[in-house]
Formats: sequence, structure tokens, C-alpha cells
Amino acid sequence: MPPDIWNHPAFAALTALFDPAALDRASGTPALQRLMETVPWPVVNASGRRLRLVESGAVAAADYERSVDGEGVLKVHAASWHDRFNACAWGLFPRTKAAISARHARELEQAGAGANGRTRVRDALTVFDEDGIVVAAADPLVEDAIRNFQWTRLFVESRAVSRAKMLCVPIGHALMEKLRDPFVGLTAKAVFVPVDDAFFGLPWNEKLRHLDERCVARVDELVTPRDLSPLPVLGIPGWWAANERHDFYDNREYFRSGRRGVR
Repeated sequence: MPPDIWNHPAFAALTALFDPAALDRASGTPALQRLMETVPWPVVNASGRRLRLVESGAVAAADYERSVDGEGVLKVHAASWHDRFNACAWGLFPRTKAAISARHARELEQAGAGANGRTRVRDALTVFDEDGIVVAAADPLVEDAIRNFQWTRLFVESRAVSRAKMLCVPIGHALMEKLRDPFVGLTAKAVFVPVDDAFFGLPWNEKLRHLDERCVARVDELVTPRDLSPLPVLGIPGWWAANERHDFYDNREYFRSGRRGVR
């Protein structure tokens, strides 16, 4: 990992809770377990079982979710940054992560799921779990602009709003992994949490507690991946040096005017 990556604002919440040097060294499951237990709240599944990290190779997605929700067992390969960031996401957003696994488990139990247990709800949960970002906003313009792909409006015309009244915190562990080496094209999938101006002055512990509590409801609202709003994260002020030039937002392959793909 580049030595200065922990100074990137995308990792501000993570470094407020975890010692980056310890995370760099936590290539074994016991060390990662100890690190996760340093957070100031319990990390448990939806049934209240303490989350236990167990070293594991490849595992089927359905079995992975059943282990988390039923037994409180999180199967990881601790040497992988993907899995290390997953443990961090549990530390940052424990209630939200527990809700994601619980809803996966409910979907797997319901009749009508395909042979591999995939449903559009599970697709949405997976996208959020992998590439999700929580957008706290004290101005409704932020959510409206992102939902409507109005990047110039948000990041150029209302740049002061996007700097002062918006805070973006990654929850997706694949997103965190990609942010180790950011590239133009990197896009997260957003959920929105309205906040007031006082929120931005809170300590990180209180910010995260508030966001985690509010995001639990967002998990239950997901029906399809299209319920998540694409957010080209390198457009966020402070996240990419080139975005200080307004012509950065002229890249229509990155700052698209609408969705592609199917529901």
C-alpha cells in the first residue's frame, strides 16, 4: 500500500477507529480479530452473536452469509486487503453490516429464489456491501444532484455545498480496496443520510454511530441495484487533485448523464 494512502479523505473514518500501522501488519486472522475488537461498540451479528473471524479459503456466497447470520462467523483470508477491509467495514458500520447479512439470510430462506439463491434484492445487497458509500448531506441539493447525475451542478456550480454540507464514508470493502490505488472511472453506489449542520462538528465515533443507525433502514429498503445511486467518487472535492480544475468534470465517460445497463 502506498505510504500516504491513509491520508486520503476516503479513509478518514477508518483511521479514526483503527491504527493504520496495525492494519498494515494484520495479515493474520488473530491480529485482525484483535484490531476489530478495539472499536468502541460491540461488533455482533443480527442475533447478538459476537463476530468471530475464521481463516478460510473460497466459500460459496450463500454459505458465507449463513455463517455470519447464523453463527457469527466471518470467513476471511486475512492476508487479502479485500477481506481486511471487510473486517474494517464491520467495525465502522456493525449494525448495517449485520442487517445486510440478515437480509441475505431471509432471502435465501424464501421460496422462489433461483438455484444459486440469487435474487434482485441479494444483488442489491451485494453491490452495497462491496461498493457502497454512505453520503451524509445537510442540503437536499446533494442527494437530488447525485440521483439525477447533475455533476456540474453539484461539484462546480455548488462546490461550496459539496465541500461544507456533504460527507462521504465508504462502507463497501471492494471500494476501499480500489481506493488504495484510485483511478478515473472509480464509481461507488450511494445511500443517503440527511443530517444537520451540527453533524459535521461531531467526533468520528458519534458520526459513525449516527450513520450506522440510519443506514439499517436503508438496507431494508433495497429492492434492486438501481436503488443505489452511482457516485463517481473522484469528483468529490479533496478526493482527487485533478478535480480542482472544472474541466475534469467534462469527462462524460466518467461523469455520465444517466444509467446504463438493465434493472
